[in-house]
Parts: sequence; C-alpha cells; structure tokens
Amino acid sequence: MNDWLSVLRGSHSAVAVPLIVGGLGLMLFGWRLWKVCVVLAFGLIGAGVGAYFAGPNEDQALYAVGCGAALAMLSYWPANYSVAVLGGAIGAGVADFYLSAIHLTGATLWAADGTAFIACTAFAYLNRRHVVILVTAFLGAVLVMSGLTAWVMASPMLFGTVRSMAAWSVIVVPFLLLVPTVMSCFYQIAEVRRLQIDF
Repeated sequence: MNDWLSVLRGSHSAVAVPLIVGGLGLMLFGWRLWKVCVVLAFGLIGAGVGAYFAGPNEDQALYAVGCGAALAMLSYWPANYSVAVLGGAIGAGVADFYLSAIHLTGATLWAADGTAFIACTAFAYLNRRHVVILVTAFLGAVLVMSGLTAWVMASPMLFGTVRSMAAWSVIVVPFLLLVPTVMSCFYQIAEVRRLQIDF
C-alpha cells in the first residue's frame, strides 16, 4: 500500500483520469470482461510475488514483470478454473492477513492458509459468477480510489486531512474501498439477472 501511494505521489495528477475511467469501466462492465480481468489479476499477483522474492535490487522490476507475464499467460487458457484458483488465493490471502495479526506462525499458519485456500477454491468454483463480479468490482474500486487519491494528493491540505483520518481509524481505508465495491456488486448482479446471461 505504501509503495502504491509513493507511485501515486510521484506521478502527475493527470494520471487520475485513466485510473478513474478504467475503474468505472470495471465496476460497471467487469462481468463482460471477466476473462481479461482474471488474467490481469493473476498478472498482478505474479508481479507481486516476483518483486517480493527478488528483493530490493536493480533487477526487481524485471523479475516482477517476468513473473507477472508468466502467471497471466498460464491463467488465460483454463479461465473457468483460473477463477476458482483466484478465489482460493484471495481467500487464503485474507485468512493469512488476519491469522498473522493474531500472531499465528509456523506450521499452524501454513495449515490454516492451505485449508482456507482449498475451501475458498471450492466455493469459487461453485459460485464462479459471483466471484468474478466481486473481483472486478474490487479491482474497479481500487482503481477509482487510486485516481481520487492522486487528485487529493495535488492538494496538500486536503491530503493531510484524509491522511490524518486514515491514521486515526483503521476503518477509514477499508470503508472507502468497501462502499464502491458493494455498490458495483449489486449493479453487476442486477445487470446479469436482467439480461439473463450465464458466463
């Protein structure tokens, strides 16, 4: 999160426009572009894993791009199964975050993460449509909020206010992401039911 904020701070406020437009596109029409969104999500996960294992060195970006591209290509052909694996990875990541927060470590943490991955993969396989909508809604919300953050950073006084609110309460940032995600989920589910489309 801090790295992404540093990127936004170093960029021009004009970068907000494509971020907001792309985010709104995902929030409104993500279910139509679900295969592309799944590939992009796996690409981002691969880039993060590559950057993490490469460590801070001059080739970190190269490793990140290479791992991201490899994982994105591997996820393209079996897209129906990739959605299930993506749901499992997201569930395991969330479980790992909360279990690490209560100081669970070692083999117990790995076992709990593995159990969460298997359970969430099975759930995502059975509910592929809802998982696709949730993932695209969340990615869209992240892009929209990133664009708005880039605009807010252009005004130091406004950015200082938002930053102090986020530092004062841990609920602020999740709330700012949760509201557009939920709104997008409801809209996309209603649109899919209205058009009676199965994907």
